[in-house]
Amino acid sequence: MKFFFKSLIFFFILSGFSHSNENIRFIDVNLIVSNSKVGKSLAIIIDSKNKKINAELKELKKKLDEKKQKILSQKNVLKKEEFNELVKKYENEAKDFNQIRKKKMNNFNKFQINSQKKILEILNPIITDYLKDQSIQILLQKDKIIFGDDNLDITKEILDIFNKKHDNIKFE
Repeated sequence: MKFFFKSLIFFFILSGFSHSNENIRFIDVNLIVSNSKVGKSLAIIIDSKNKKINAELKELKKKLDEKKQKILSQKNVLKKEEFNELVKKYENEAKDFNQIRKKKMNNFNKFQINSQKKILEILNPIITDYLKDQSIQILLQKDKIIFGDDNLDITKEILDIFNKKHDNIKFE
């Protein structure tokens, strides 16, 4: 009987804590970035740049492979010193190719990160204004929430506001 009363008191104490007056919402920022008009145009730009870089690198690699085959085909014809000189030259060109590839990929990754950062910088004041207007005290990232009522999700509202305010952004 004592256990029952202690359990009942414990239940009422905990249920009192669960009714909070704070206004809590959650948002999926990644969905906004990827599904907004600006985000979709960025995805097209990124895809285009990626294809262009891959085509350039593929062409350079093809030329390098052709040069390698030409050197190997001349192995028995050339003197050993001449052959070794061609091999060294080829190895230097291969190193240069790897440096070019690394530089292009680093630049591409920086562009991607900076562009997404730019979208987030533009999105931040929109979210802040919305929180003030709606008297929302706590905003959580959706991917950190295990369970949540869909009525607390403000992603769609923020996405609509973002799309109305920003049709296009220049990415450099």
